[in-house]
Amino acid sequence: MLLSVQPVIAAENYQSGKIKNITATTDGLMVMMDTRLPSNCEGTPYGWMLIEQKNTTIISVVLAAWASQAKSGTIYTSGRPDGGYCLVIQFDPAN
Repeated sequence: MLLSVQPVIAAENYQSGKIKNITATTDGLMVMMDTRLPSNCEGTPYGWMLIEQKNTTIISVVLAAWASQAKSGTIYTSGRPDGGYCLVIQFDPAN
């Protein structure tokens, strides 16, 4: 039996992994990854990160990845500017 170990890459403002869950709100699309949060997201409620409604391109890419079951990628964040949810500023799907 072969075991595959994937490194968990995390930094101040990004995290690689798989999208574990999504939900839509009036503020935009919220995503949860299967790995820990970037350190600038510490304290975000329940591990959710918000893609604001105005960022329609990012929302489209995340929804396409979710629908196609190709959920792996790297999510980049700008932190929690108002003390609420961590804001997503980029999603880079795995090739």
